[in-house]
Amino acid sequence: MSQTTTEIASAVLRKLGRLPDGQVAPPSQVKIIKDAYTGLYDELFNDGLVNWGSTDAIPDLAVYPITIMLTGRVSDDFGVPDRWSSANELMRFRISQQISSPYVPQPTGFKEF
Repeated sequence: MSQTTTEIASAVLRKLGRLPDGQVAPPSQVKIIKDAYTGLYDELFNDGLVNWGSTDAIPDLAVYPITIMLTGRVSDDFGVPDRWSSANELMRFRISQQISSPYVPQPTGFKEF
């Protein structure tokens, strides 16, 4: 099941400890994360790491990596120490492996953070 950028924004805010479960994220906070997603999407697209449109829902294979990368990118905006950006390269690799999985005989497993 894919997720929208609004759903991803809520997941990012929960990881940052800024959104309790069951609550709706304020539009101003969602906008910060969506703006960060636009920049991240452009980078991933330029590196050939996306196979979905910029306005499409984010496919399952990329939900976790995108969430972690965005969390690292916006942590300063929400006054939270960044402990996620160190995983940026691992998450890029994970997306790359998942996108290429139809062409790879045995997918590589990944550790969740």
